[in-house]
Amino acid sequence: MGRDKRNEKRERERFTSWIASEKSLPSWKALSFSAREAYHHLRIRCFAESKKLNNNNGEIFRSPRKLAEDMGCSAKVAMKSLADLEAKGWIICTKLHELGCHGQGKTALFRLTMLPSGDARKPIQATREPVRWEEGSDYEVIAYPKYKPKGYIGQSRNFKNKNPHTKWTQPCIQIECGNDDNEPEPASKLNAETAQNTTNPASKLNAYLLSHTPP
Repeated sequence: MGRDKRNEKRERERFTSWIASEKSLPSWKALSFSAREAYHHLRIRCFAESKKLNNNNGEIFRSPRKLAEDMGCSAKVAMKSLADLEAKGWIICTKLHELGCHGQGKTALFRLTMLPSGDARKPIQATREPVRWEEGSDYEVIAYPKYKPKGYIGQSRNFKNKNPHTKWTQPCIQIECGNDDNEPEPASKLNAETAQNTTNPASKLNAYLLSHTPP
């Protein structure tokens, strides 16, 4: 029976396994949502679970710009996601990125710690760094150390720097009142002035009638 060439032209869908025990680890829950999305984009490019293809775990690469296009975010968010994964132990940088000559740079290479690496004949077991991760003790970030996520203390300090008036209170307005007993109140002064300036309308009418009455 001959081979079916129609299946060879058909594009194969990429997929990866979702292991519930890994997603229940504290190191996974401590990741940001962008870092979780970036991990899946790296894992579908790893052939450690495939029996037909050679294991490329340890040589997985994805530039921040391409990863940003996959995730639908900026390159800065993609680099933060990779740094967060490296800090929690989910990936390890095996080779740093290089600028290269004539604009031909090379991106960094990573290894997924929860999957085996090495040749299929001599496989190397997974190191499983995320299982040993504890809160407050992140792993060293080699690829993008500038984008390493800050802890709670660093975030609170950064918030205080952006908002220097955290203890601002509404100023109270003080009104000085006279303590002299002989000095009249402002309301009494106003009433006295208005009483002097205003005359009785009845007296004006009587004066007008007296002046215009015939003799």
